[in-house]
Amino acid sequence: MKVLITNNRLEFRGGAESFVRDLARNLQSFGHTVMAYSSDLGQRDRLLTYDQVPVTTDLANLPFKPDIIHAQHHLDAITAIAALPGVPAVYHIHGAVWRDRPPIHPAIKHYLAMSRTIRERAMIENNIPPSDITVFLNSVDLHRFQRIRNLPEKPLRALFYNPNHGPQSPVYQTIREAAETCGLTLDAIGYHFSNMINNPQEVLSTYDVVFASGLSAIDALASGCAVIVVGANGCGPLICRENYDRLRTVNFSIPINSPPPSVAGIIEEIRRYSQEDATAICQTLRHDADQQRSTRDLIRIYESVIQQYHDHPPSLEDQMLGLSNYLRTLVPLIKMVDDNQCQNGMPAYKAEAIDELSNHLLNIVNIIRHP
Repeated sequence: MKVLITNNRLEFRGGAESFVRDLARNLQSFGHTVMAYSSDLGQRDRLLTYDQVPVTTDLANLPFKPDIIHAQHHLDAITAIAALPGVPAVYHIHGAVWRDRPPIHPAIKHYLAMSRTIRERAMIENNIPPSDITVFLNSVDLHRFQRIRNLPEKPLRALFYNPNHGPQSPVYQTIREAAETCGLTLDAIGYHFSNMINNPQEVLSTYDVVFASGLSAIDALASGCAVIVVGANGCGPLICRENYDRLRTVNFSIPINSPPPSVAGIIEEIRRYSQEDATAICQTLRHDADQQRSTRDLIRIYESVIQQYHDHPPSLEDQMLGLSNYLRTLVPLIKMVDDNQCQNGMPAYKAEAIDELSNHLLNIVNIIRHP
């Protein structure tokens, strides 16, 4: 099977980018051919250098015609779908931000949601039938994460492991104060700390307690660490046997409207640390989130979607109407920003964002004119 994976960008080591790397590796291990696509020309070397994943920024000169598109982030996803008529797609929703919004197009035969919460939101906001969207939980590559922490009875080393917070973040500062009060040495790794890592399988197993969420939390749990969930604005519970199942279905995250963390609350969670509990959760997670099994499940979804598409291929008219409807959802945003720019001027970073969006639209228009 030949698979094209789309993604917004590839140089930032976030959850979706890590998923691209891991999915490509696992599909390759099953004998499938994989290529990643991002429209951002500056991203080409990133995965090639660090992860040995073939990357393209040119859909007109692919080395093969994909059997299926694993679509992520709607701008790049629809650009690829428009460039490859006759190729079905699965659309993977990784979050609730605008770039993840699930588009409606006849080439997209099934949707994947990273968590139960995202599935429910996608069904309500986008009128996606329940039968067309599957919860596809994040997993971990057990071949990479072979090192498991032999936890001490009392924690000594802690790690703040999150790409969304920086040194001045109130969440980080509160966690740091709580860690110091508990006698923990706290390190920090993340984009805003200017020390992103490419080898978490070697680093995480050197810590006792890790403050993380999402895929980062899964990696830490698989490494044998005790994990306290970090959110956008808050700090959640220590993952334990009592809350594991619930947190697993929501990708080890907490609601964005969670209250700000308190030093006392975090200290209470740190003091709930249990060597025995963390070890048991590690074993459970490594069984539940085996990436090889998860990839086999995904391949079965691919095969079903390909068969469904071949049995009932969408007409050219339906595909063009789907593309038109998608572009129509972008027009109000572009007009609003354009009007604001004309009236008030625009900061450089916003202008760059609009330029990026314009380039996507030009790519789609060129594909329509020269299929």
